[in-house]
Amino acid sequence: MKLQERPLGRTGLVVKRVGFGGIPIQRIPKDEAVLAVRKAYEMGINFFDTARAYTTSEERIGEALEDVRDDVIIASKSVHKDREGLLEDLEVSLGNLRTDHLDLYQLHMVSKKEAWEQIRGPGGALEGLLEAKDEGKIDHLGITSHSPELMMDVLSEGIFETVMIPYNYLTQRPADGLLPLCAELGVGTIVMKPFGGGALTNVRAALKYVLGNEDVDVAIPGMMSASEIEENVAVGSGSFELTQDDRSLIEEDHKILGDQFCRACDYCQPCPQGIPISFVLRTEDQFLRLTGWTPRLVRGIPEAEPKVASCLRCGQCEGKCPYQLPIMDLLPVKMERLMELLASRGP
Repeated sequence: MKLQERPLGRTGLVVKRVGFGGIPIQRIPKDEAVLAVRKAYEMGINFFDTARAYTTSEERIGEALEDVRDDVIIASKSVHKDREGLLEDLEVSLGNLRTDHLDLYQLHMVSKKEAWEQIRGPGGALEGLLEAKDEGKIDHLGITSHSPELMMDVLSEGIFETVMIPYNYLTQRPADGLLPLCAELGVGTIVMKPFGGGALTNVRAALKYVLGNEDVDVAIPGMMSASEIEENVAVGSGSFELTQDDRSLIEEDHKILGDQFCRACDYCQPCPQGIPISFVLRTEDQFLRLTGWTPRLVRGIPEAEPKVASCLRCGQCEGKCPYQLPIMDLLPVKMERLMELLASRGP
């Protein structure tokens, strides 16, 4: 079993089609996280993505890969829009990852034109990015976003060598223009959220769908267990042609989830009223559907009800949601439905 590989745009890097998304390893004990990263490397994965914002993720990847640093491609990110903040983040990332350079450093979450104007303006993060590249601390420049339209404008300027974007069978907009443009410009394409933040029913069908698009270079599903790594590597080593069963599962998800579902990015948090937004939005269609009732759900639903009722409709969450979900309207509807389901569950 050997992972398929391809060039990452014009960077000169060759990546396996399945990479390692570094968010979930924050949630497990350190020793398990280090073992998971090492397992991914041993199974052939060579692209590891993390970020300064992912708490302990960088440190764990750094420990797991220190002795094989020259055999892997390490990417990290900074959310800072200013030069000083980005350079401070970079130094911390280099220390955490136990390396003197990063193969790819990315501007994190650039989804609004105003943010891009700040980044490229005087004293902006772009200055720091170019400075660090000149000093040999960064090999290649990348950018991440939830806005395909903005990225089409930004990438046309020729500054960035890679782009990271969410793409899956329920989030198809990147395939309409951005991904083909990247192929034309030689920009490497990195797909985050191939499983829709855990919402999609069948990970094999979801990953095959993404990798079946020839304009995608690498997908980076989040992984934290040996079984997840083995399953994703198996998909990345085989045929990406969708079976009839795959298509049926995809159609079912289309019917149930539509396009107004939470992808669990949690950019909407924290809520000033303490509302667990993604928990409320995801519980019925995702948690209950995939795992059934658990003690966490039985306890969490009634705990969330008074918090949802306290919503101020301040709009902060909607302003930060990269998918433009009508969160303020969805919350009371979802909460009422969850209380009904909890009551009908019985003792």
